[in-house]
Amino acid sequence: MHSLGSCGLVSKKGDYLELTENAEKFLVDGDAEYLIAVFHSNVRFVGELLAELDTPKTHSDLNNAASEKYLLEWSTLDQVRRRTNWLRAAGLAELWKFENKLVLTDEGRQFRDRIQLVAPGEIPGSSSAQPIDFTLTPPSPGVLAELETLDQAVLAGRKAQWGYIAGGSSLESIQFLVNAFSPETSRSHFIRLCVDQLSVKESSAEQSLNTLRALGFVEQTGPNSFAPTPLAQEWLASGDPVDLVRILHVKVALVAEVLSALKEESDTGAARRWLAIYYPGYRISQIELARRILILKDAGLIERIGHTRYRLTPLGAKFYDSVPLLEPQGTLAGSSGSATKSASDIGQPSELDQQATEVHEAATDSANFSRFESAVAEAFSLLGLEVERHGGPKKTDILLTFWLSPTSRRRVTVEVKTDSAGQINENDVKFDALEEHRKAHKADRAILIGPGFSGRLPQWAKGKGIPLISAGRLATWLTLSTRIRIFPHELYEMIFSGSAPSVWERAERGLEAVNQVTRMLWESGNDEADISFNQGALTVRDIWRMGKADSEAPLAPEEISSALQLLTNPLLSAASEMKGGEYVSTAPPNLIAARLRSFADAIEYGLDFRRSFDMHEKRPESPRMDTGPEDARAESKVLPDRVRQWARENGRPVSSKGRLPNSLVADFLAAQNEEQ
Repeated sequence: MHSLGSCGLVSKKGDYLELTENAEKFLVDGDAEYLIAVFHSNVRFVGELLAELDTPKTHSDLNNAASEKYLLEWSTLDQVRRRTNWLRAAGLAELWKFENKLVLTDEGRQFRDRIQLVAPGEIPGSSSAQPIDFTLTPPSPGVLAELETLDQAVLAGRKAQWGYIAGGSSLESIQFLVNAFSPETSRSHFIRLCVDQLSVKESSAEQSLNTLRALGFVEQTGPNSFAPTPLAQEWLASGDPVDLVRILHVKVALVAEVLSALKEESDTGAARRWLAIYYPGYRISQIELARRILILKDAGLIERIGHTRYRLTPLGAKFYDSVPLLEPQGTLAGSSGSATKSASDIGQPSELDQQATEVHEAATDSANFSRFESAVAEAFSLLGLEVERHGGPKKTDILLTFWLSPTSRRRVTVEVKTDSAGQINENDVKFDALEEHRKAHKADRAILIGPGFSGRLPQWAKGKGIPLISAGRLATWLTLSTRIRIFPHELYEMIFSGSAPSVWERAERGLEAVNQVTRMLWESGNDEADISFNQGALTVRDIWRMGKADSEAPLAPEEISSALQLLTNPLLSAASEMKGGEYVSTAPPNLIAARLRSFADAIEYGLDFRRSFDMHEKRPESPRMDTGPEDARAESKVLPDRVRQWARENGRPVSSKGRLPNSLVADFLAAQNEEQ
């Protein structure tokens, strides 16, 4: 159903689904070309694929065109084949099986000439796209007066959470609900409207009313009557979506500040971490960020350039410069003096980030080929594989061992190639030698790694069953691993089945499910309306409904159920299952995270660390001199290095980067006290 919705055939109305007018027309007429036209208007690279068939092309040729011209980075041919199958079924294209190439039919050529195609330079995110000179309309008088009151104290005192809105937090939904109160309406009429038009429960409609009042859009005018506020009336009269964002910025924390994050981090996950670093006093959940992203996009202040990536439009840049922003509040941000510093610039980059940079740079350092070999070996070691360096006659450069299970391991030989121009072609590789190396090391498979690949090499390598891994792809794996780690069996699946996007997406979706479910349960458990209605308990359906309106890729019920299984496990006890399939939170998210970190420490360092820490806690502390702020900052920077050095000298396991376990720090301090 999600795919049908994306193709323009099904739409949502509350909790219900219905056919679109386009779907109804197709069912009546049965016109296959009309169906393809609907696909073309909703899905990228459908009609454009036909435009690429002026000359016969293979599926690989079309996939390359999708990547180079239309910014569609597909790692397999699956997406291209789905489109060509539809086009062939509609009689618009044919497959020459002898040459394995697709060609246009006469009908396909006529159809292509009747539809409007997008030029590659018009694709959002394309370097050749020409920006439009957007005009920023001035705020209405009432909104301007509110903006002029914004100083740092007022900005810091804004409402922290956005809140639930029936129908979602889109511009259209907010406009519909606020307009429903114009010029004045009763509580019961509004609730009935939400139930009938949006198919939500009465409690959800009541919660939406409370949210609209808290956001400054609706005010109570009588014992049981409500009307739009003067600010909302100005916005409804002007119809300017930017005024809506201005009102929200006045009332809610971190609305325009999201633009600061997106100026530095286009990915929404990275932007959320940016906000957490620079505004540590605010807990912006993924749902809360998605609500802000959605309204900024609807207002034309940002545009989507990828699955989870956005950037400011020219209008967004002008708006960003026109409104007062809350200054960064964290200690790291305070020392920066500006909110324009990237989160990745704070402190030292992680070991994974550093290695990703080294892989990129070493790939084209052909004067020092061993540098790239070392970078690749270290990269796979950081990704959790057993790595052996070899080299020499009739030997591979690197031998990898993938531990898949107690009874299953896979050995893979790695051939590493460098090139100053950044491209390895068929003349640079001897496939017979790669096969000899594989047999010599009794390996199961072989892979080839280089800065990039061109010519007939990709086609030849595919025929030999040898995956090609570019330096950029390997560096991306390292960067993604800073957000979530994957296991060797998943990495093996990525390399040899070509399913890299699905592996990362599956892993990140699991994190997102735990995040959303944890925070929804906690928010419901602390919402007076929810507590009075259902004791703060939520079902899988409730959680799905709450999240689906605020996300372009909502969680599936199975993903929610998996997250609940983790949270309700007796070992964690972060949630409890009630009768009737309802769940309640049993702890705040920060304490749940702390308990999970304890599990991580126990897995990595064993159980003795807790006893050692308890013994340290019982020792009387030595008196300490009161150091000034500069000394304290200097000591805080030096301490991790001293702890790591002490751990290595005493044979204690310690990572070279990242957070140090409390147990290790405690043991270090105890040893220092004993020496004194």
